[in-house]
Amino acid sequence: MNMLIRFFIMVSLLKQQLNQQSVSERLSIESLTAPTIRHYRVLPHDMGFRDHLPNYRYLSFIELNVTRWLMACCHQKGIKNLAWVIAMQEMVYLKEIKFLSKLTVNSVLVGWDKKYIYFETRFFVKNQLMGVGMTKFVLTNKKGKCAPEVLDMTGERMTEVITTWNKHQVAIKSTKSAESSKVTESA
Repeated sequence: MNMLIRFFIMVSLLKQQLNQQSVSERLSIESLTAPTIRHYRVLPHDMGFRDHLPNYRYLSFIELNVTRWLMACCHQKGIKNLAWVIAMQEMVYLKEIKFLSKLTVNSVLVGWDKKYIYFETRFFVKNQLMGVGMTKFVLTNKKGKCAPEVLDMTGERMTEVITTWNKHQVAIKSTKSAESSKVTESA
């Protein structure tokens, strides 16, 4: 419930801010890759039973930042009804985030290919890195999937981390396919 309230507050404030900005024909690399930074206080309803921020809450904070980024980009382009769907997400937890900590969530676009957009999100408490997340997602509208080109991301912009991460996903999928065919054969 807390994330839903935070989402509606963020959307409301962002709409007020965006109403003061003009629409442009093209998004610059600078505006696409500008970090989305949000600050939060870890409250009781954010906590898990082990007295720290649970894993799923990190993913919720990432969703808030990516949604904010997408809303800003869509407003700048004059695009309505563009959404996103997560294709892959991974977190590296470095330290526990405790109750009442002031959390800074910094998300930045790190690349794209012909189908997906890639974000890196860093979590800080008092300027100390607490965790890092990677998110791979596809854009969608009422007609289905949209290429990143809809937001002026042409060609590919990949990093070594993204390439390695994608290879790992392919390896996992191929292992799963091989295992399911073995199960089918033995049945």
